[in-house]
Amino acid sequence: MNESNFIYHMRVKIFEEADKRETSITSLCEKYHVSRKWFYKWKKRRDKEGNEGLKTKMRVCPKMPNKVSIELEEKILEFIKEYPTYGPVRISAELKRRSIVVGHTGDL
Repeated sequence: MNESNFIYHMRVKIFEEADKRETSITSLCEKYHVSRKWFYKWKKRRDKEGNEGLKTKMRVCPKMPNKVSIELEEKILEFIKEYPTYGPVRISAELKRRSIVVGHTGDL
């Protein structure tokens, strides 16, 4: 069982006990070392999506609009290794002299 499955099963177990209503939510959270804030966050997701809402959500990496290509990034890093004291404006100007066009903010 991997970590995300373990966490999912722990959350399901917490809610199975909560559904029985034999103990208070506060004592249940103390028993499982979970804050009440997180319990109610999971409860909201469970009410909306069922037990599937208790699974760990994976965040999507944002797409950066000014990201340069890998090849261009490697050329910039090679230049920076050669001239580590140059700032972004000067790096951009020096690279332009070498026919490598990149702005000082990293965009094209």
